[in-house]
Amino acid sequence: MNLSRIELLLERIAVAVENVAEALDTIAEKQNEVVKKNLYSQNKSNNTLELTEKNELGSLEEIKKENTETQQNFNKIDEFLKSKSIQIKSIPDEDAADYVINGMAVFIGDRYRSISKIYKKLKREMQHGGTITEHLANETQKDISNICQFCTRLHEMAFLEEYKYFKAPRYLIKAKTTILPRAQNFLSGQWVERYILENVKESIQFISQELSKTLSFSYLINPKIILPNGNDFELDIIFEVEGVFYWVEAKTGDYQQHINKYSNMAKSLNLDYKHSIMVLTDINPSASDSLSALFTMTVCQVSEFPNFIKKLLFEDHSQTK
Repeated sequence: MNLSRIELLLERIAVAVENVAEALDTIAEKQNEVVKKNLYSQNKSNNTLELTEKNELGSLEEIKKENTETQQNFNKIDEFLKSKSIQIKSIPDEDAADYVINGMAVFIGDRYRSISKIYKKLKREMQHGGTITEHLANETQKDISNICQFCTRLHEMAFLEEYKYFKAPRYLIKAKTTILPRAQNFLSGQWVERYILENVKESIQFISQELSKTLSFSYLINPKIILPNGNDFELDIIFEVEGVFYWVEAKTGDYQQHINKYSNMAKSLNLDYKHSIMVLTDINPSASDSLSALFTMTVCQVSEFPNFIKKLLFEDHSQTK
């Protein structure tokens, strides 16, 4: 009799957990709808932007003005690099789909600890279009929700060919990766670069409001450059705020073979360790502190970057007029 009651209780718990999961999925779907409503498309024929949510993105005239100002400010970065005998070789074209990519990058970066296990499996299997199976029974409900949202959004973007989540009592995920170059580029590291850039923009906006003044800002992402010795090099992100320059590199895998090269690059740019930054997805705080001391660069976890850059920008610009 007691055993029957226990079985009934366990069944009720399982049903309750499944209901919670369904409720979280519903919330996630509503959040995705809000994001979709804010998307805008780029008309390449006349280089204008068609707004789908004016309240969120402002007027067409404001966006045109912002793009023009950014293009003019790009000269500051060009002049800075030329002063170091460095030439810009090429700059990737921006794409209307960057808006979706950036949103996904922020989702991953803000929840990296929660989804890192399945992210690494997808990243590995994507090299040959493989399939993964992941049991989630031992994960927290919050982590299950984050993982499911992660896979759902990748599937909606066609970055996963197939995706299925089996709810309680199985708690199982099955997904088939794609070999599309765009998907591979995104998961192999592009998302970290976009996460960094979005946090920089957000921090500048926050500090501008805190200080009640407008901070000029321009950036380049993935520009290819020619070094003084004639060698080619690609920067992940270089940006300036009120004429103060910052360089950030991002790595999702092994970094050991790159850090000495980046340290030398920091010297070529004549940037101190605070303004030469390496962001890594998987490194413990003690190791990042040691690397920062050894290679005259700031090395930090991806989860630490938002607070770090906000604090640095505030220190750099709170005393300026």
